[in-house]
Formats: sequence, structure tokens, C-alpha cells
Amino acid sequence: GVGHHVAYSDNDRADHHDKPLAELLDTDAMDFVLGGLLRSVAKKLEALDGRSTSSDLDAIVTQIDHPDKAELTWAVFNLLLSGDHDGAQSHIDLRRGIIEPIEEYEDAETIEVQDGEDIRRLRIGSPEYETWLAAFEKRSRWYEWFLYLHPEQEKVVKADYAGSAQLSGVSGSGKTCVAVRRALRLAEASEAKVLLLTLNRSLAGFLEQLVDAACTDNSVRERIEVTSFFELAQRLLHEFEPHNDRQYADVTWKLDEHVDEVFREYYRQWMNNHDARVLLPMHKSMTARGVSGETYLREEFDWIRSAVAPNARSDYLVLERKGRKFPIATERRQELLKGLDGWERKMLDVGVIDYLGLTSALTKHLSQITPRYTNILVDEAQDFGTTELCVVRRLVATGRNDIFLCGDIAQTILPKHRSFGDVGLTSITRERIRQNYRNSREILIAAYDVLRNNLTEEMFDSEDLEILDPKFANFGGSVPMALAADSLEEEIAYARSYAAARLEQGVKTVCIAFAGYSARDVKGFASKCGVTALEGTYDPNTDCLVFCDLEQTKGYEFDTLIILQCTDGVLPPHDAPEEEAFRASCKLYVAMTRAKRELILSFHDAASPWIAAVTSSIGTDRWSEVEVLDPALLQGVPEVLPEFEPDRQIEDASKLTGLEFVYTGHALGLSLEAQDKLIELVDGRGLRSARAGRRLKWPHMASAIADLTESRRHDLQFGPN
Repeated sequence: GVGHHVAYSDNDRADHHDKPLAELLDTDAMDFVLGGLLRSVAKKLEALDGRSTSSDLDAIVTQIDHPDKAELTWAVFNLLLSGDHDGAQSHIDLRRGIIEPIEEYEDAETIEVQDGEDIRRLRIGSPEYETWLAAFEKRSRWYEWFLYLHPEQEKVVKADYAGSAQLSGVSGSGKTCVAVRRALRLAEASEAKVLLLTLNRSLAGFLEQLVDAACTDNSVRERIEVTSFFELAQRLLHEFEPHNDRQYADVTWKLDEHVDEVFREYYRQWMNNHDARVLLPMHKSMTARGVSGETYLREEFDWIRSAVAPNARSDYLVLERKGRKFPIATERRQELLKGLDGWERKMLDVGVIDYLGLTSALTKHLSQITPRYTNILVDEAQDFGTTELCVVRRLVATGRNDIFLCGDIAQTILPKHRSFGDVGLTSITRERIRQNYRNSREILIAAYDVLRNNLTEEMFDSEDLEILDPKFANFGGSVPMALAADSLEEEIAYARSYAAARLEQGVKTVCIAFAGYSARDVKGFASKCGVTALEGTYDPNTDCLVFCDLEQTKGYEFDTLIILQCTDGVLPPHDAPEEEAFRASCKLYVAMTRAKRELILSFHDAASPWIAAVTSSIGTDRWSEVEVLDPALLQGVPEVLPEFEPDRQIEDASKLTGLEFVYTGHALGLSLEAQDKLIELVDGRGLRSARAGRRLKWPHMASAIADLTESRRHDLQFGPN
């Protein structure tokens, strides 16, 4: 691989990077810098833009005779070239006497750092501060950098609250760092028993590594428990239902099937289990509208279980479905509850559970759950639904610093009901961090453009978490690029070549994320390729390259991030309701903001309209222009769930019955009448009239299509549509 930073051309460009540097500051500030210069010199400075180099700047500054003016001009434009707009403005303001000398700043605005044997005091956001911070990142171990506290974060870590508190922070603001550091501080009390909780099992493993690395006092470490909600629920259910241990695992103990595979088997009525037949009317209705009923109704099951306890599910019939835009009538809601009941029986029979199934099982024992922690800290709180938060509330007594929630509503990717009021979390102290510390200015501009274009009013009206406008980090980097290949297989090969070369050149961590695939799909493909899948055992020191799906990226950060299959039809998903596309855009935003220094969005065929809509912040090119394709890395693509019942050895959709066909993606957009005719007439057995021998029914789709193609005498049976 070549692996050099992707070249930025004028042909398909990110407009903001071509903006003259002189236009990045207010007019008064730039007049102060350019005032008194020869007009020829000023014109050259005004022509510099984001693609200019320090050599270009040096050549111009040498033409300035006055040393002080030359120093000011060089400093300001060099800061603008590096992306530190705030630093450039501050440099000018200091010269103009608008801002005060360092000794007159408050402690919260400065930081003391060690420089050899001396202690220096730096103003946060100043060029000297940014230089020190970059050096600290290079010389420190990964967890030291990840857990480094800025004063704004340290204030929240050290705060004592009368009761519960909630921290809203933009992506990259260090919410996870705050949660870990705050857990360590609270655990210093000898009577403390602290729980650091998150929903994602992979992220829980990462949090545990951070706590282990940061804690030097064994007694403090023993007072901190780090876990995912799934594992917490499993342990609690072991206490209440020890005889059901095997049931509460998400891979079946009988068949070693993943829960995703079991749901497909249930939903499509395989293995002669017809409990999901009650969902067929809703499925057909959604199929006619071009929406995947299988995906949407499984998400609806999650929403129901996040909103109401099992003994109160009748409330769902009249409940406002916040966050869900596809209308469902009361009659259909009754069918959904029956379908959910069938799904839970299926999991029980097979010996498998999903995490909301665990939550539902646990809520049956709410009265038995008593406080067992002094403090609970929840990372990625926006992923928790009402029922999970009910469990959290029961696990800690009401009091000082009892519950601390970290979250960002812009990173909401799961379809859940969430109400702090329903849980009893009232009078919450609210903290906010708007400063992004992780991403280069260019990456955050691109990611925030994608998010802003897809926000809904409902997200702004959230009663608990809130959308915050980010303050950009004071460093720049390469423009995020959208790179095209001829196929997904080529995308993967190019990305792996580029990743390998970048690692050889000194980049510490690279993540290749797959849009349109689940964690199950990516994990299997990673194993095939001999690459680590992003899981709870992830160690940045040894796992320099990882594969993951978009959702799994949450909570992590990487020097270079490559997102594959940013293709039209995948982002946004072609089979999801248009009204709920915001959730997929949140996933993309989350993934994009995992990139610290370099972001590449890869696609084949047509690029995602979300990418096409933000050409002001993302450049485009072809992979072949920037990387060499290694044929040895053409190893196929991830395998998705089987479309056909495995035991029947069906090779393609032509051998399916009408009912089986209606469950596949091939049926999307078919009218209700057409679906009903297929189910009725392509019944898997076939039938001919006794007198004329004319077919009345067909055994599979291929036979029906063949007869319809050969003659029009069957048109009346199938109808005009």
C-alpha cells in the first residue's frame, strides 16, 4: 500500500478548505495583521488557503522588513494553516491588548504543566497549550492520553451533587473520561461501592481497562465494579432464577446460534413454527410501503420492552410512540403484543435471550431489587430505556451523588422509550461540555454537517438529554475524503492496504467500520481475514487494526478511521422508513467522530446522498488514485443472515413459495393485493384443474413466473397488478 495522506484536488473538493485564510477571522483582526504591509505582500497573504503550505507562508513573510510585523504575520497565518482559528484570533487580541496577560486569567482558564524542571502556566486554547498537548499525546501511553482531564472536565469530576446529575456533552468532549475519573474519585471513600455501567458489552470491557490502568490503589479498585447492563442483568437473574442460567445467554446453549439467526427463524415462520403468523398483516403493510417489516418490528419489540414492564404491556395500546414515526393502529398493536409474546416463548424454547429480554425478565423481580451500590455512573446514557433505568434506580439509594448519567442525544441510535420522570429521576443537576477535544476541525465540521442535515424536532425537544452545538478543537488536519471503488470487495481491499501502510508510517490505531452490517456479520468476516474484531478485549497497544460495525465504534477513538459502504441504499437504509432515517444518520455521526486525525468514507456505485449533501466539508476521489489494490486482499465481503431456510438447501429466491418470497427483500414495494395473490397461489404444492390440466396453483416462484411469461391466460388469477 501507499498509505500517504489522501491528496486533495480541485476537481471534487471540500469548499471550506479552499476558503482564503484571511476570511477565517473577523475583518478588524485581519486589518490589524495586514495593516502597514506592502499591497503586493498583503495580496499574496490573502491568496493563501487551507491547501497552502508553511513553505508558501515562509516565502511571503521574508518580504516583510519589520521583524515584529513579520513575527506576528507568520504566527497568525501559521496557526490558521494548522486549523487553530481560536489561537490565531487570541494571538491578535493579545497584541491589540484586548485580552489580558496570563497572570490575570482565572485558574479554570489555565493549566500548569511540567517543562523539564520548570512548571509553566499555559492559557487553554493558546498556541503553546496546543503544542504541549500534542507532545503529551505522543509521549504518553494510550490510556494516559484518553484519561487526561481538562479543567472543564475536572470540575465535573470533583463536583458533589445533592442527588442525581446528568452530563450532556458533544461527541469528543471526554464524557467517558469524566465517568471513569469520577468513579475513581467516589471510590476513594472507604464505605463506597461504585458501579460504572454501560449498555455495550464491548465498551464495558474498554472501560474496565481504563479503570485498571488509571487506578494505582488496590483498595480503591476493589470498590469499583465495571460491567455492561447485559452482564449485570444476567448476574441479578442468576440470584432470582438460578435454574434458568442457560436461558439468559445471547448464543443458544443448544444450537450455538446467534440471537439474530433465531429471530429470523421465528419471524419468517421457519421450522414449522407459526407463532409469528400474527405479524403477517403488519409485515405485508410495511412491505407495500417499501419498509423491512422484519427489521422494523424487531425494533418495535425493543421499544415496547424499553417502555413498559411485562405486566403492564396493555399500556402500549394507547402509548405515544416517541421516536417512532411509522403509524401503528390499535388493532395492529394488539397483534404486535401477541407476536412479542411468541418471540419470548421462542427464546425460552431455544435457550437464548436478547438484552431487552433480560430486562423484561428482570422487571418481574423489581420489588426484590434493593440498593447494593453507593454510586452508579452510566456511560452512554442515551442508549438506556425507561425499563433499564428503573433497574438502575432500584440499585442505589436516593442520596448525594447517587446516579450520574453521561450522554449525547445526537448519538441516539437505538429505538427506545426513555423518560427520566417515569423512573423517578427528578430534580437532576445538569452539566454541559461543549468543547470537542478529540477530532480535528475538518472531521468535526464534516460529521456535524451530516448530523445537522438529519436532525428532527423531536431530538431538540427531548426532556432529558439535549443537542449541543460543539466548540471545535483547536487543531486542523486533512480534509475527510470520500473515495470510490468498483465494488465493496475492492473497498475492503483498498482500505486494508491503506491501513497497513499508515500503520507502518507511525499511525497508532486504525479502524475499518462496515456500514450496512451487524456486529455478528463483521465478527465472522474479521475472523476470516485474520483481523481483530472490536470487542471488550480491545487493547490499542496490540490491536492496531480492528474491524467493526458502525454501532460498535461508540466510545472509542482511532487515529485513522475508514467507513466502508457509504453507498446510496445503505446510508440511509433503502428499507427503513424515511421518517426515521435520522437514527442511521446518528450512527454515521457517531462513527465519523471516532476519527481523531484522518477520516475516509468509502463507497461503490453511487455515494450516499448524505455524503453528496456535504461536499462543502468532504472531498471526493477514487481509491485507485491514492492506493494500490492488492489482489491477495480480495477476500469477499461479510456474510449476512441466510435469506433462505438453511435446512432446505434453496439456492435462490426462484424456489421459494409465495409466503417465503414475501419475507425477502425482493418483495419490497409489492402491493398488498400482489402479496396476497402470491401467498394464495404459490403455495409450495401446486394444483392443476382436473379437466383442462391448467395450473391453478404453483409449487414455487420459478414455475409461476415461467407460466406468466409464456402465456397471459393466468393473468386473471394473479390480478391486474
